[in-house]
Amino acid sequence: MIPDKAPRDIAGRRTERWAWDAEVQFRSGTKRANVRLRDISPLGARIKGVFLVHEGDRFFIRFPGMESIEAKVAWVTEFEFGCEFARPLNPVILEALVSRR
Repeated sequence: MIPDKAPRDIAGRRTERWAWDAEVQFRSGTKRANVRLRDISPLGARIKGVFLVHEGDRFFIRFPGMESIEAKVAWVTEFEFGCEFARPLNPVILEALVSRR
């Protein structure tokens, strides 16, 4: 995981984000849903269209053609939330995901 002390850009981000409108599977305990990813980075993603979540909640997300990965809710608004992946995505895997859209 990239430390919180990593340099941040003007928007306060630790890494670049890519717009990515894709449907992915969300799982938290016995709850499952298809949700929309709005953007993605090696460290996390912004997700839209899920039931009630709270900061700090842990869940799994499954990208097309991949195994599930663990993430944690970093922030929540009324209809979206941001998450931080338990382990950063490999840059090669991230590039393959983003180029598929």
